[in-house]
Amino acid sequence: MAGQEVRVDHQELERFCAELLQAVGVPAEDAALTASIQVEADLRGVYSHGSRALPRYVRNIRHASSNPTPKITLREEGPAYALVDGDYGLGQVVATRAMSLAIEKARSSIVAAVGVQRSSHYGAAAYYAVMAAEAGMVGFSTSVGGGVNQAAYGGRDAVLGNSPLAYAIPAGEERPIVLDMATGISAHGKIQLAKNAGELLPEGYFMTTAGEDTCDPAVAAVVLPTGGPKGFGLALTMDILAGVMLGDVAAFRRNRREPDVPLSAGHFFLALNVAGFRPLDEFKAEVDREIRHIRASRPRVGVERVCVPGELEWLKKDEQLAHGIALAAEDLAMLKALGEELGVEADW
Repeated sequence: MAGQEVRVDHQELERFCAELLQAVGVPAEDAALTASIQVEADLRGVYSHGSRALPRYVRNIRHASSNPTPKITLREEGPAYALVDGDYGLGQVVATRAMSLAIEKARSSIVAAVGVQRSSHYGAAAYYAVMAAEAGMVGFSTSVGGGVNQAAYGGRDAVLGNSPLAYAIPAGEERPIVLDMATGISAHGKIQLAKNAGELLPEGYFMTTAGEDTCDPAVAAVVLPTGGPKGFGLALTMDILAGVMLGDVAAFRRNRREPDVPLSAGHFFLALNVAGFRPLDEFKAEVDREIRHIRASRPRVGVERVCVPGELEWLKKDEQLAHGIALAAEDLAMLKALGEELGVEADW
């Protein structure tokens, strides 16, 4: 099946993923929210953070390293900040609650920061930043909690997580500008995607455990930082913002060798209320003008069009809403097998 793709209706995929989570004890509302966030990533073409992660979430719940029914509480709170205890719940559920709280506080405080400790993997960072943009605010999201898989600049060993960072900026007639990036030159999940597709990895993205550059997904293990020292600096900063500052576990202290011990993930969110600085309609109109000015710039030879951050993902979503999500046949087979095990039928 390597390299094959199958088109799947997004609503059917969302239904299936939600029922998988319900089958292992996740309440219906939380299961539906998590599934919708994962399928949204697939729609935008961010497959490494989409539905293919569901088997891992199910496995974590079964091994008691993720809590299907968390009691999400506030550890600290003030007019413009909060610290949320996620009780090891599904990251999508905890993170949505936290960013919603940041948006609510920013309505009156203009700027609000919310940190999360004791959560789990929250999927694509962009989703939470876009929540703020849809509320007329600039949103920021980062997280730490995955495996330790990124090298320091100049190093060969994995010493940091491949922490994401995402900004979303509201626009008017145009869609929000969305910067969603890993601090490593690639998401670590791209290794498995390349394996499934029977493809080689791009040059200069990954190393073997011996510190040698490789394009072979069978031996790729360590992510190189994007932009060399710049990406390394960002990765370290995100680790401190979403880990050390919140009293959570820094990347270098993580240990995945104990499957029955919850692996905590920390998240950090900012909501910046544009209306505190200038009228929102004026801001959106000016952002529209800037987007159009950039888009009208002449492309280099061999480049079809100039895009602003997030534009290609919006276009991908339009195409896949109309024609179905193109997913790797191997990933769909893995989901279907899990469904058969849990008594959830796949309609593809």
